[in-house]
Amino acid sequence: MRRLTRRQRVSAIALTVLALCFITLDLGGGSLAGAHDGVRGSLGSLYRGTDTLLGPMRRFVQGVPHAATNESKIRALQQRNAALQATIAQEQADRSTSKELAALKLGSGALGKKVLPARVIAFGPGQGFDWTVTLDVGTASGVKLGMTVTDGHGVVGRVVHADRGTSLVLLAVDPGSGVGARNSRTAALGVATGAGTDGFTFVPLDPHTTIHVGDTINTGPSDGSSYVAGLAVGTVRSVRTSADGTIKATLRPAVAPDTLDLVGVILSGGEAVGTRAPVGTDNSLAAGGSR
Repeated sequence: MRRLTRRQRVSAIALTVLALCFITLDLGGGSLAGAHDGVRGSLGSLYRGTDTLLGPMRRFVQGVPHAATNESKIRALQQRNAALQATIAQEQADRSTSKELAALKLGSGALGKKVLPARVIAFGPGQGFDWTVTLDVGTASGVKLGMTVTDGHGVVGRVVHADRGTSLVLLAVDPGSGVGARNSRTAALGVATGAGTDGFTFVPLDPHTTIHVGDTINTGPSDGSSYVAGLAVGTVRSVRTSADGTIKATLRPAVAPDTLDLVGVILSGGEAVGTRAPVGTDNSLAAGGSR
């Protein structure tokens, strides 16, 4: 390889010094911007050549003073994002609670009963049954054995045990549970038996009655059932007739048992006693607003 002449070596050193000057101008900020632009304009291709070689180093040096600041900004943005997500989640939960309370309020007016808001705090077998939930209200709030529990539209179950602060509810879909029911279209009476995750099976008392897919089955008859009459049990999704002529319909439950949260205990025995006020037929929500 040909050795550089003395003049070429001097030129290379001069170019290196000039490149370092360019870097100094870039790092100098606005006060040297005019000089920088002038040099870049006059030396054009020479500037671009040296910037290609030394640009990465220059950008790294420029970024070093801001590294700590950028990291703190990222942490601050992450914390702010987490706070916003928590706020959104809380607002969604509040909207859901408000919607459920509104349903209980409407249900109490339609039934002409007082409804005590309650929160599901546990799910599992109890009192010899497979499908039960525990509520955060008890006898101190007026809960009694046998009271019907609703979500404001459909039947959830009935109270089978209660102490001062909690109560155990047998879900209507429990395979050991039976509900006296009525076809809202024909007024035909029958029994809806819990089928767990499959909802209910409904067998009419009159084997000659007709049942159609889409019929709504409600609790009933009035004062003749362990449940308050008029609550939705489920919707007929299939009908079959056995060889002996027995009609059996399967029902899609009006209340999904695996999504229960805020429910209401129908205080059919009178006003509640205790610190928690019920949802009254006067459209009040004395206790519901803080739940």
